[in-house]
Amino acid sequence: MSPNLRRHLQTLPAKPGVYTFFDAKGDVLYVGKATSLKSRVSSYFTKSNGLSPAKKIMVSRIVRLETIVTSSELEALMLETTRIKSLHPPFNIVMRDDKNFLYIKVALKEDYPSVTTVRRLTKDGSRYFGPYVSAGAVYFTLKLLKKIFPYKNCSNPPEKPCFEYHLHRCLGHGTDEASKERYRKIINDLMHFLRGDTKDVRKELERQMKAASVKRQFEKAAVARDRVFAINKLMQQQNAIMPAAVNVDCIGYATLGSLAAVNRLVIRNGKMLDRQVFLLQHVQDEEPKDVLASFMEQFFSQVTDPPEKIALPFTLQLSPAFHTAVDASTFIPQRGRLKKLMKVSELNAAEFLRQQKASFEKDDVRLLKGLRELATALDLENPPKRIEAFDVANVQGEHASGSMVTFVHGRPEKKWYRRFTIKTVQGSNDPAMMAEMLTRRYAHVPSVIASSERNEGRGNPAEIAKSMIASSSRTGGTPRKDAWPLPDLIILDGGAGQLGVVTRALGKIEIPIVALAKAGHAHEPQQGDRERIFLLNQPPKKLPNPSDGLFLIERIRDEAHRFTIAGYRGKHRKASIGSALDTIPGVGPTMKKKLLKAFGSVAKIRQATETDIAKVVGQALSKKIQESL
Repeated sequence: MSPNLRRHLQTLPAKPGVYTFFDAKGDVLYVGKATSLKSRVSSYFTKSNGLSPAKKIMVSRIVRLETIVTSSELEALMLETTRIKSLHPPFNIVMRDDKNFLYIKVALKEDYPSVTTVRRLTKDGSRYFGPYVSAGAVYFTLKLLKKIFPYKNCSNPPEKPCFEYHLHRCLGHGTDEASKERYRKIINDLMHFLRGDTKDVRKELERQMKAASVKRQFEKAAVARDRVFAINKLMQQQNAIMPAAVNVDCIGYATLGSLAAVNRLVIRNGKMLDRQVFLLQHVQDEEPKDVLASFMEQFFSQVTDPPEKIALPFTLQLSPAFHTAVDASTFIPQRGRLKKLMKVSELNAAEFLRQQKASFEKDDVRLLKGLRELATALDLENPPKRIEAFDVANVQGEHASGSMVTFVHGRPEKKWYRRFTIKTVQGSNDPAMMAEMLTRRYAHVPSVIASSERNEGRGNPAEIAKSMIASSSRTGGTPRKDAWPLPDLIILDGGAGQLGVVTRALGKIEIPIVALAKAGHAHEPQQGDRERIFLLNQPPKKLPNPSDGLFLIERIRDEAHRFTIAGYRGKHRKASIGSALDTIPGVGPTMKKKLLKAFGSVAKIRQATETDIAKVVGQALSKKIQESL
């Protein structure tokens, strides 16, 4: 810690406010709020601070801080949110879409209040509704509301009627003594409607329609009728999902790779009014409860019409300022309809992340950009057209297997996927398993063969590979050279240990090899970055988060892991079935096949009665099977 920073910590006031950390280059690292600046900021620099790995990295980079004292913690919360949106500090949890949300503004200070959309809240006496994420949905809603409530959205003064006034679409003009009172009634109904209270508004319009019909005022009745139709059309989009008229927000949360998503179901008077989803960045190495708490405090400080209750997926520690800004209780649904809605909200968040990944794979521009970013980070001459990634799986050395996945132009090419049975490595030794697998894969490459001839000693993976080339195609190994193109880049799932062992086994292969490790990898120190790329005899490299290059390399890593685990589980399941049935006297291959065909699995055979088993194998053998299983 620098002397200047230490002196600054000693002079901090015990008052609420906002603090900002800077690094040696003057770049903003983090923005936070505090009830007491002195105690909160000082806590970062104590040994028992309990910080996440990412925050520990942040603290090591702090050389300067700035503070702003506020009159209350609520004001600090508002200021923190504003500064995060404008500065985008790398160690804050932030919403990826950084533009301001959309609000519906009702200018109550005007004699004939206008209704417009804005992106910023101001203290001007107006009533704001929102925030809304989808601008398209807001404009569509306002278009229908305009038919129900002919509010003023023109710039004409009240004494100068606009064109829509003559079409009965704008009553915000002073044409007679009662016009202001009538218009205020329209605005009040509009605000009730935006809060989700639609029942009374529809009843009132139906009453007006019937009354006008009785008086034979058919034009007036038609206007009321059209407004009822508009309400019905708008209400068709709002599902009545709660038996009671409850006002609640259901917050779902999901993570995938370096991203997180929050889904908000807005329920008012028992009806679903809106569904909003938010993509979060800077979530690496952070606990889900901390990520979601940060989102809640940032987002709900901007909500103008908060619910009575907020349903959460898990317990959060929210600041007193949050509860001051949002007069709503929080709870975790345990049963009933709200429990089901919470699952729906979580599924929506997970599906949104899946679609984000899927849309990335289909976007040629983003794929090319990701390949270029990867080439730049790894000092490659050209973006890699063909990438092969390797992973191994085992539990304490049992049923060890490995796999190779292939990506061409950033997309998976499953016809080139291969699985390897580890044959020479005993025990749990991931680097040696990886070396065996790659040596078998690249044994036909001239530089590898030359290297293997130079290497002596029993058990060398390269030597073993030469003797296995003939049979490797039957076990997922190397086919003919002309049938199996070489890649432009090899990616290993693991850290520097795997990279070193594999490189020594392969020798001077003319293909770039890197290893990819998550923060907190078992063989590597934690660094605070989600993915670290290891090159031989170089410091670990990283890709910006978020970036298309990071998206791509995570996609490749995840696919290699998925393919490997699927193969491992298949081997493990097969071995489990074999060991359970093969040890029973009198159960041979034919009998085992009949049992599995009849019951489907060993687990179901265990659950079957002796009578059921006897129907397949006979009474004498059924008792032995039950006793053995």
